[in-house]
Amino acid sequence: MKRLNHVGDMIATVARASDKERKAVYFFDGKNFVATSDRLGPARMVAPGTVAVSLSGRQWIAVGGDRVNGATGWAFVSPYVDQPSLDGDAVRFSDNPKSLKIRASLDEYLGYYQDCKGVLPDSVILRSEQLSTLGALPGQVYKGVRLEVFL
Repeated sequence: MKRLNHVGDMIATVARASDKERKAVYFFDGKNFVATSDRLGPARMVAPGTVAVSLSGRQWIAVGGDRVNGATGWAFVSPYVDQPSLDGDAVRFSDNPKSLKIRASLDEYLGYYQDCKGVLPDSVILRSEQLSTLGALPGQVYKGVRLEVFL
């Protein structure tokens, strides 16, 4: 059996310790417990980077949006891998050849956009396979630009 990530361990502890009425979904901000709910609900109710965990162990992370207006959606994540914070963290790209090629194109696009408009865009939308090749998650920031995923 695989070892659960930090949030999964916390849920397992809660499930073992509580024999009373349990809620269906637990919310964590990074590694700290925040709230419980009967259902997952709309993502706009939580900040980006919030992790939601059901008692069965399924985990979702709130992506996109901002802390003021809330997240724009939920992305399913593995319960066996710790997820980095999405609160404006700088992206730590992978260094494989495909990633370097995508990053060069992204840099070229940002330079072109800034030359034309005089400012950088608020966000850039990439395909999900491009984002995963880069080693980034939706909502992370690169050079002041939020990376989003096209679904």
